[in-house]
Amino acid sequence: MRFAEPVWLYLAIAAPLILGLAAWRGINAARAAMELFISPEDTKRLVDAGLARRKIVRATLLILAAVLTMGAMARPQYGIKPMEVKRSGVDVMLLIDTSTSMAATDVKPSRMERARNELARLVEALEGNRIGIIAFAGESFMECPLTLDSGTVRLFLDTIDTGIIPTPGTSIGAAVEDAVAALTRGGAVKSKVIILVTDGEDLAGEVDRAANAAKKAGVKIFSVGIGSVSGAPIPEVDEMGQVVGYKKDSSGAPLLTRLDTGALSLLSNATGGMAVSSQGERLELTGLIEEIRKQEKTDIGSFEFSEYEERYPPLAALALLILMVEYAISARRPHGRVGTER
Repeated sequence: MRFAEPVWLYLAIAAPLILGLAAWRGINAARAAMELFISPEDTKRLVDAGLARRKIVRATLLILAAVLTMGAMARPQYGIKPMEVKRSGVDVMLLIDTSTSMAATDVKPSRMERARNELARLVEALEGNRIGIIAFAGESFMECPLTLDSGTVRLFLDTIDTGIIPTPGTSIGAAVEDAVAALTRGGAVKSKVIILVTDGEDLAGEVDRAANAAKKAGVKIFSVGIGSVSGAPIPEVDEMGQVVGYKKDSSGAPLLTRLDTGALSLLSNATGGMAVSSQGERLELTGLIEEIRKQEKTDIGSFEFSEYEERYPPLAALALLILMVEYAISARRPHGRVGTER
């Protein structure tokens, strides 16, 4: 057995002391009031013979009712009952660009950090769907397989950063193919979605390849562009993640990385998805989330678990019965009269 609200048990322990003290004070107060009008001997006989017994009985009943009520409010639980829980949704693969250009700071605090923050909110909004993570640069790597556990997805998301894929570059075609393969292995789910998060650079030669792979598998690509069209220099960082300089071309001029919204729009439109991009320092994903929620859902997870059954109703019913008895006793006036001896 366990108690869902054990704090009420402490009050159940205190209730007899409080009500007992109140009853004792009530008897003494009644005795003192009677002594104002009749002799102490008659007062003692009257109180001891009638009033004291009634108050003791009533106090006992109130104490029992209070203890039972507190026990019921503590919600005792024991035993188990099977419950089947089913979820329906879509399969979503987060495809995250970790190339060095994602370290640029034209989107504050950086493209990568903004991407992680926004995706964390997206994962929370899409809870109930299966979500996975693939990181990519020159090659791709499965960081988190499809799972219903959004907490696990957020934990893996926190580990994503530029440089975790040692191969340089932005091989979007191979990354999309890997994401499509992972979604296809996920089972007969009606709706499969890739959320591609990238600055869109170096996609020109691979847009068709990525689009064809997704269309063939019935996967929609929702592109999220991170960065600015005006561009920013590409930071070079050391092993501690500290910026130690900026990449330069052969003439010594800083290399700029710019958001390519055109390539991302082509990729999304070709697969029936949609594209969004950062606007200054803001990234609005509400429309993307709503569009994903509109996709046809499939029962993607069903599992049985047991929970403790509530056992407080009998205690509550018994407490109510005792209160009714106490009320009947308090409402009944004692018959007869007390005489005085001469």
